[in-house]
Amino acid sequence: APFLKQVGANFSADAPVVSLSLAQQQMVEIAKALSMQARLVILDEPTSSLPVAETDKLLDIIAGLKRQGISVIFISHRLHEVERVAERVLVMRDGALVGELDKAGISHDAMVKLMIGRALKARDTLMPAIQPGPAVLSARGIRTPAHPRRGVDLDLRRGEILGLAGLVGSGRTELARALFGIDRRLGGTIALDGKPLALSTAADAVANGIFLVPEDRKATGILLDLPIAQNISLPDLRRHARRFLVSPRSEVKTAETQKKNLAIKAPSVATLTGTLSGGNQQKVVLGKWLAMKPKVMILDEPTRGIDIGAKAEIYALMRSLADAGVAVLMISSDMEEVIGVSDRIAVMHEGTISGYLDRDDFSQENVLLLAIGKPTGSKAGATVPAA
Repeated sequence: APFLKQVGANFSADAPVVSLSLAQQQMVEIAKALSMQARLVILDEPTSSLPVAETDKLLDIIAGLKRQGISVIFISHRLHEVERVAERVLVMRDGALVGELDKAGISHDAMVKLMIGRALKARDTLMPAIQPGPAVLSARGIRTPAHPRRGVDLDLRRGEILGLAGLVGSGRTELARALFGIDRRLGGTIALDGKPLALSTAADAVANGIFLVPEDRKATGILLDLPIAQNISLPDLRRHARRFLVSPRSEVKTAETQKKNLAIKAPSVATLTGTLSGGNQQKVVLGKWLAMKPKVMILDEPTRGIDIGAKAEIYALMRSLADAGVAVLMISSDMEEVIGVSDRIAVMHEGTISGYLDRDDFSQENVLLLAIGKPTGSKAGATVPAA
């Protein structure tokens, strides 16, 4: 319990681990490492699913470990965190060490250049090419078991990326699972293109062009022991079937198209998905849905544990989806990501939307204020999304 308190856990030490969210499970792992009094602690993406408040606590803990003479290897794609905690940075690319930076030389731009072999251009390509259209998906009074007494009203517009922010436990993932038909709703209605939609299962969502990229891709997004081709064809086997038998040739053709379009780095589509990097695994998850012409794409922590080069590719892909008229809902705990990629931001607090922000009101302060249930001091906090 003392170690759980150290990492800012908001759950009991007696709680079954299976009942915890991914972020809470990560807190348990960190607490376990702290309890072992090790001389060397290796933290592999420890903050990838943690929001700002919990991340700050962990970085303070790391500073405390260093003061105690404990060596820390901190693996992270969140470069501002590396700048904050590291005395020395080693950069790897394609399995090889490509550079080293001492304390004085550590900067965001220097790390990016080593990571991707070039300077990263500004995100001007992520600006919307079209104005958002009418609401594609409209949710009213959606209640989930996580917050049974509070409902969510949400409109997701054609051609926009709506960022969904909030602290751990605010109900973002539970909302996504309810919209995708995985979890039972306790109340509320969903409409697609203005028509009432009965979503009882994920199959209902898929049949209507609503797709989910889950936060834990390895557990629920892909089958690691299957090749790329079979993962991509799996949700739409009927299209690849001839007389009730799946055609390997058809599977390979579709997978080759997605491999090329998404720049999936693999020797072939016969490569086992579990051997790919995190970024390429995420592209496989995206590839299986993009082959089915989505209307609504829900992405839960889409770049968690992914290197900065693959992040830029996924951001560009999300932008191209929105520009093609797809309604994109992006759930993220990465504040820079939410602010840098979204056209509009919705913030959740204790199971409901506490406010919306338009681009002119984007700031970390405004997002955090809404995340803790406080007004932002601007009209944006009370904005009702357009129908």
